[in-house]
Amino acid sequence: MRDAPDLEGLAAAARGGAVAHSAFLSEATSSAWVARLRRDGVAASATGGYPGAARRIVTARGEHVPSADPALAALYLDGAHDASEARAALRAAGAEPGDLGDAVRHADGLSLVVRASFRPQELGAVRLGGREVVPETVPLERAATGTRKTQVLVVPALRADVLGAKALGASRSWFGKGVAAGNVRVDGARVGKSHLLEPGSELWAEGLGRVHVLGVEGETKRGNLKVRVEVEKS
Repeated sequence: MRDAPDLEGLAAAARGGAVAHSAFLSEATSSAWVARLRRDGVAASATGGYPGAARRIVTARGEHVPSADPALAALYLDGAHDASEARAALRAAGAEPGDLGDAVRHADGLSLVVRASFRPQELGAVRLGGREVVPETVPLERAATGTRKTQVLVVPALRADVLGAKALGASRSWFGKGVAAGNVRVDGARVGKSHLLEPGSELWAEGLGRVHVLGVEGETKRGNLKVRVEVEKS
């Protein structure tokens, strides 16, 4: 998206009572922008078109404006199987990085999430694996995958390794290795396993999904925390 606002532009639009959307951003950047906007008192959210998406569009809005996610669609490429190759072919045909979201693989090809206003016919056919493929715009529902659910977890602490492992169904030791390898981020930044999350934090674990900390609802008799989270798995 060539005219998408930057972080400051999103904040300015929201403070003026408007709704503004970024281009598609990497997981780290989108999470960092959402966290920064919220810290500055701006209502902000992000979506990649389906639960657990990495590349997302950040939306900022005035405090009295209801939720307003961007309209998204999917761009189907018949016979494509390599997401990097497909993205490179679309960029060679004129698409920009901010036009393209995540790729979802199918048995007979793959789909890339795009803005509903994106016009693939302006690109024409793209070359993939030595042949020409004409991108086809399809409803997002044909490509969307993943699950999203809200639940209350009982954990001894809000540490990244403890909460992440519990929410995403992994052992704490295995999840801790992912943290050490740099595959886990909180609000866009790599963290250590003892990093403490707080309400509003978003934890991302590559290959597993995302955890939104919605709030702490109290303690058990044993002193554990009752934490309400929203868990996205792709």
